[in-house]
Amino acid sequence: MKIFLEAFRREFRSIFDYAGMMILLFIGPVFLTMFFGGVYVNDYVNDIPIAIVDEDGSGLSNTIASSFISNERFDIEYYPETRKDLEELLYDGDAHMGIIIPEEFESGVSKGAPKEILVITDGTNIVVSNNAYAQAATIIQTIAAGVEIKVIEANGVLPQLAKNMALSINIGERILYDPKMTYMNYLIVCYWTVFFQQLMLSSMGSKFIRSKEYIASGNTMLKALGVMTSCLAGIMPSMLLGLAGMKYIFHVPIIGSLLTTGLLTLLFAFAIVGISMILASFTKERVEYAKISYMLSLPTFVLAGCVWPIEQIPDGLRIITRTLWPLIGYAKNVQEIFIKGKEFSAVLPDIIYLIVFGVLWLFIGIKVYTRTFLKADAGVVLEKNVN
Repeated sequence: MKIFLEAFRREFRSIFDYAGMMILLFIGPVFLTMFFGGVYVNDYVNDIPIAIVDEDGSGLSNTIASSFISNERFDIEYYPETRKDLEELLYDGDAHMGIIIPEEFESGVSKGAPKEILVITDGTNIVVSNNAYAQAATIIQTIAAGVEIKVIEANGVLPQLAKNMALSINIGERILYDPKMTYMNYLIVCYWTVFFQQLMLSSMGSKFIRSKEYIASGNTMLKALGVMTSCLAGIMPSMLLGLAGMKYIFHVPIIGSLLTTGLLTLLFAFAIVGISMILASFTKERVEYAKISYMLSLPTFVLAGCVWPIEQIPDGLRIITRTLWPLIGYAKNVQEIFIKGKEFSAVLPDIIYLIVFGVLWLFIGIKVYTRTFLKADAGVVLEKNVN
């Protein structure tokens, strides 16, 4: 314990010796949280520029166009005369969606043989495309139901019965935890965990390289944990400020246990100590270490279940990911603790996973680290003796 405390005090004090380290730990988390959160400050994708080709020019086609005009998701900026003109607007990116109402559309509806309304979206942006198509389908289906009711009424059926016939199956909707389904709530918490990962990796790696003689000289495990704890102590105030920003500025619901989140965070920091030591051993230089560690940010984020469901990742890749990198046991759990109020018992398997991962990789990391830097120190001493 004495060695651990000595290492903690030594490495924590060293933070204040380097301006870059201070910026990294004290400013980095809150700055990155505010910066990335600003991207998703709008809850929805609104005012999507669209174009409508009205080949029918009927009262019904005007009703459809008016429904899109009154919807906040859309901004009808173009009324091209031909389908080719519409395709050019989509190709140039001036419009993200096009609606084509065919000729004789209203007359076909009145005869019971309606023609198809064509919805064309620019699939190169899935966020805009999915939102636009979903809302367009809702608008058109709502109008279609109203038209069908009127057609049934025209055959002498009472209005309420006509409505029941047209809407024979009703769908009730209840979205749990995040009813607005905002991108902010979906992504910002995962970003916050990745910021923590990258800043902890960078700060620990810098210390493992700068203090290699001291750490490798003996009691390496306690000294390595002292390094981790000093970096954790340095980064937590800014992480908490970032968390406060998420809650009070971006209004991300945080309904779960902060104690469970804190435990997961501590264990995740422990889990990446061994990996950081291995990276420091292979790179030996802080610049090279920084290149490798930041290169890992994107693939680890993608494989953590933040942008693609974990269960949809191929089994083999998921096993490799769990074996080599622990973010998969941390990021998604923190998100669900905040948004869903996920309880301790639900994350217990991943708590055990982080402990086992951390112990195994710390053991490997110490072996690699001490072998690398003790051998390097021995070579330096031998060279001095020869000279």
